[in-house]
Amino acid sequence: MRSTASIQRVHCPADQADAQYNLRVVFPDYPDVLGTWQAATRKAHEKLKPKTDLRYGELPLQDYDFFSGGQAGAPLLVFIHGGYWQGGDKNDIGFIVKPFVEAGADAAVLNYRLAPQTPIEDMVEDVLLAMQHLLAKQQAGRLTFDPSRIALMGHSAGGHLVATLACRMPEAGMPAPAHVFPISGLFDLPPLIPSAINKALGLNAERAEALSPLLMQAPSTTRVQTLVGQNETPQFHEQNAALARVWPQVECHHVIAETHHFTVLNALADSSQPAVQAMIKSLFESPS
Repeated sequence: MRSTASIQRVHCPADQADAQYNLRVVFPDYPDVLGTWQAATRKAHEKLKPKTDLRYGELPLQDYDFFSGGQAGAPLLVFIHGGYWQGGDKNDIGFIVKPFVEAGADAAVLNYRLAPQTPIEDMVEDVLLAMQHLLAKQQAGRLTFDPSRIALMGHSAGGHLVATLACRMPEAGMPAPAHVFPISGLFDLPPLIPSAINKALGLNAERAEALSPLLMQAPSTTRVQTLVGQNETPQFHEQNAALARVWPQVECHHVIAETHHFTVLNALADSSQPAVQAMIKSLFESPS
């Protein structure tokens, strides 16, 4: 873990924590937005015909859907859903990989165990296990993606998990991902402690520090593009700004116009969205 002495952290007054981080209250249209995600995922499944409910482990929710772009040696996009580590499901969110698969990339959309039954530390182990599983299948010739062109994308809590994965994969003997695309991610966790969402998470100061990607050393070869909705709460803009201050790997920050924490995903399912085009371009570039 990095020394915190020279790092400009994310600070939020305790009495503002819910106004900044309790997002289903801040954006009450979430149920309607969720319905659009689920409908779009059903359509994406009908068109792209992924292999669904594949297992990467034996425990509940250790499963994933796999989309083939139809090209041997293609890049692989791994998507991890949000839900404040206590909700969400791959069946809600698979539509997000559609522009990438249609461009020729393979994609895996992961589930992982959730709070309050599972601590965040074990969720990190789940997604590490998923990556080990995918790489083992590639090495065995059962998947044909290029392991040097793996991109990790995640939304909200999934943004936290993909940033953490970027740091942990080399420690676990795996190649560093080529790209990380966190959407409305959380990178400095202590500000969440006073909020209502922490009731299920049970974070204390020590664990929040240890789980903060802002304090982790990301691999220098991984390229990072962060994304955030224009109408997010100020703390989410600050979370992304803080990562850019500390991680030199952040090469680009996309602010998606006229979107908030949830509607940002609807915009990012559109292949004409400039941020999507930038990510696809990077994903298909030759490995450095």
